[in-house]
Amino acid sequence: MLTMTEQRHSAGGFGLISALPAELGSWGGRGEVVAQAGGFEIRRSAHEGDEVFTCVCGVGKVSAALAAQALIHAGAQRGILVVGTCGALTRGVEAGALVHCGVAVQADLALEGGHAVRPAPSLLEAWEGVVEGPRVGFLTADRAVMSPWRRWRARRRVPGPCVAEMETAAIGAAAEAFGVPWAALRAVTDHAGWGSHQAFRKRYPVQAGRAADTVKGLLAQIRA
Repeated sequence: MLTMTEQRHSAGGFGLISALPAELGSWGGRGEVVAQAGGFEIRRSAHEGDEVFTCVCGVGKVSAALAAQALIHAGAQRGILVVGTCGALTRGVEAGALVHCGVAVQADLALEGGHAVRPAPSLLEAWEGVVEGPRVGFLTADRAVMSPWRRWRARRRVPGPCVAEMETAAIGAAAEAFGVPWAALRAVTDHAGWGSHQAFRKRYPVQAGRAADTVKGLLAQIRA
């Protein structure tokens, strides 16, 4: 059942956002350009009656938050879907897995509380109905986790299984500020730390678009 916020936005379209072009998968380059605001190109396409607005935001929290706002203003008011890749911070999260965001935390903020956002339950559960994968914490950092020390510091922010990435918490915070539901799915390319750069380069071409390519199934699940 949709929440009151989700019902209020049910007449709009969905926004699909990734940091890099390859992470849009089969959605990349589709549709017509409907806005070029703040340096972001937003495209709109139709899929079996649903409007989907796509945007490549670039790497990092600032660009991600601005792009999320641009998507919402362009018409992505039914929900924001975050896709892309990530690095595992804990054992049991394997390279090649698709992981759902259970909570997203801005890991570099030196604050106690107020830095975590959670996806809309209806979107998260619908996506889980399409894609098998664990529900984990997403640690949104300002820079890549490339050492065991930084990995240890980052993973302390969330108990249980977690991954590192650089956009989700900012996108989630922007979506919540505008009352728009959101959810996130990412593919694990590496285990953040020593050697992660080489592992990322090796696996990224295969893993980049996997999360985005599940969105058609998600839309069908929502319609059903």
